[in-house]
Amino acid sequence: MTPAARSVLSSLAGPLITAVAFATTPVLAADNPWSPATPMTQPHQAATATLLPNGKVLEVGSFAQPNSGAEAFDPNADSWSPTGPMLVTRALATATLLKSGKVLIVGGIAADTGHSTTRTELYDPITNAWSLGPQLAVPRSSHTATLLPSGKVLVAGGQNAGGYLASAELYDPISGSWTTVSRMDAGYTSSTATLLANGKVLIAGGATLGDGRAELYDPATNQWSSAGRQGRVAQTATRLANGRVLVTGQGAAAALYDPGSNTWSDAGTMLQDRVDPSATLLADGRVLVVGGTTTASGQQLWLSSAETYDPASNRWSPAGCMSQARWEQTATLLPTNRVLIAGGDAPSVTLSSAELFDPSRASGSEAIDSCPTNPPTQSGAAAPSAGSSAVAAPSTVSTAGVTHASAVAIGQPAPLKSIASDRSLTLLQPMEAAGLTALILAALSAAFYLWARWRKRRI
Repeated sequence: MTPAARSVLSSLAGPLITAVAFATTPVLAADNPWSPATPMTQPHQAATATLLPNGKVLEVGSFAQPNSGAEAFDPNADSWSPTGPMLVTRALATATLLKSGKVLIVGGIAADTGHSTTRTELYDPITNAWSLGPQLAVPRSSHTATLLPSGKVLVAGGQNAGGYLASAELYDPISGSWTTVSRMDAGYTSSTATLLANGKVLIAGGATLGDGRAELYDPATNQWSSAGRQGRVAQTATRLANGRVLVTGQGAAAALYDPGSNTWSDAGTMLQDRVDPSATLLADGRVLVVGGTTTASGQQLWLSSAETYDPASNRWSPAGCMSQARWEQTATLLPTNRVLIAGGDAPSVTLSSAELFDPSRASGSEAIDSCPTNPPTQSGAAAPSAGSSAVAAPSTVSTAGVTHASAVAIGQPAPLKSIASDRSLTLLQPMEAAGLTALILAALSAAFYLWARWRKRRI
């Protein structure tokens, strides 16, 4: 059983017998590399983030709330502002910055149908408006999209109601049309796509009809070839300055792909087991890996810790603790060399909070063990005050600058404490029938949300 499935089962029982006060900012070192950014205007989970030519960051989509549109972050003003209305709000789509400066949004799960779509649209940063793009040949979500040196965009894999997809399509921005290209050897969903220095595209990881295989697409020949096997399901892939590709995101193991030899090798072991973190290539050549989830004693935990990989030493170092544990967030390297972390998910809560990482202040960061985690049983139900039976459904709770996922949605969020320290569990007092009913409904709502997220890769 997957960690996400286990979290569904725990959510059915946990909120019925406990209410938990947890998570605010841990005690941070003076040289803490993390600082709050202004929260987004709406929550975003499993979204896309695109650095625009004007230095702003375009954030699009949300799985838990597919009606979430698009907004842009201005690093100079530390502010978010909505874009013009999208033609189709969606989740699990791709966003690709074209050479024209426009952004191509492809496929995903459309909010108006709840299914994978063929529809695409283009965002123009100059007019702050959206326009209709040409339709795909096949509806798809959880696919990849890669800008090729020619300016064309390769879209590969994904899934729809028919299952995992081995098909691929090529978008030509000059003609404004799609062309079907040769098929991959296996179907892939939620995989990674990395443009290599030789112009080929590496598809790796994700859920596949194969057996952990990876494939290479050669635009010159329009053919796919084997790139060996590395076997990771949930992962990140980052092309390093030396041309190799660092893969992380399924436990503490990390791997390196060498395009020259077309082989895989082990990288240094990470400091923390992680599933679905974000990974960002820093200006100095290191890779910042942030958040994600892990499993301890059969319980899924959300992570606030971060670490950096140094290709020169093949070693990992701690990179401080975010104020909010999260996964499925976006991560964008800004022109200032800082990294914007935005949105994501904590237990049963889609986040609107954002944080900034400063690589120059990462030395001497606190140990990974000191970073707080969010256990899933802390979601969904509110801890009633004395004499009160009020409860809250899953929500996003905002404070000044940072949003905290909290089981207490009435009053101030309670402090988040590390699992390793004195996590507070408060037994519910006897309640009136109405209060108990509300609590059960809240627990079922949380369970349904987690089940839906676990099922998303099957849509």
